[in-house]
Amino acid sequence: MKALTVLRRDQRGYTLTELLITVAILGLVMAAVLAVQMTSNTMFLRGETQAEAQQGARAAMLMEEDLRMAGYGCPDNGCPTNLGTQDYQANGTQLKITAASATSITFWADTLNVSTTLSCNPVPVPPAMCVNVGATTLPVANASGIAVNDRIYLNNGGTWETVVVSGNPVGNNVPVPALVNAYPQGVQVGRPRRIVYSFANGTLSKDAGDTNGLQTLATGVQNLTFSYFDTNDAPTGVLANIRRIQISTTTQSATSAAGPSTFTINTNVRPRNL
Repeated sequence: MKALTVLRRDQRGYTLTELLITVAILGLVMAAVLAVQMTSNTMFLRGETQAEAQQGARAAMLMEEDLRMAGYGCPDNGCPTNLGTQDYQANGTQLKITAASATSITFWADTLNVSTTLSCNPVPVPPAMCVNVGATTLPVANASGIAVNDRIYLNNGGTWETVVVSGNPVGNNVPVPALVNAYPQGVQVGRPRRIVYSFANGTLSKDAGDTNGLQTLATGVQNLTFSYFDTNDAPTGVLANIRRIQISTTTQSATSAAGPSTFTINTNVRPRNL
């Protein structure tokens, strides 16, 4: 009988007080776990939206590098805006920045750094020219970035012309139509393209001058504004007088549970070739 009594006492259940204490403790633990999880999730979402906003701003900042090269590869006064005849020396206005507004800018630049120089072998002794009038081959220092149908510019100060490459280069020899002028050793052979950056409806687009037209560069852009200044840092609307470009960009991530995140950056660019 003693053994039977002990067995019954060992099998007894929990009291109501013990159950209530256990439930209370479990509730506190679960509340703490839930709070940590919610905080972690909120921080993750905020970080994700902030990264998204910053990514849009970084895409906008790609303009800086291109704008610094505005005019590179063009003749001293700029590339002609009217390409209607073979001899462009007296045809059209020469500009490096051809259009500028608060939401768009158009300029000529060799952003891929394809431009090179005339390089004759053996080097002619001045006043002998590297290439003469009527020449149909340009010996250059590096033709690796030049291809058939590319428009190139020969720039020798006040003497310049532009031609379309008539065939793929052979080594560093570039085939072209007969030249109008003669050029000495070291003259720049530029290959700029017409670059367009445009902002509309929250989207920043770029035309790289490669015949593909405007391509989306960044979305989620709340605002983008170009401002233009002359050599004295005074605001200007005269294209030929632009020496500094200020870009104000505000991007916003997509709305999420943590709310949208914005990122603003203001930059100033002084193109090296203006």
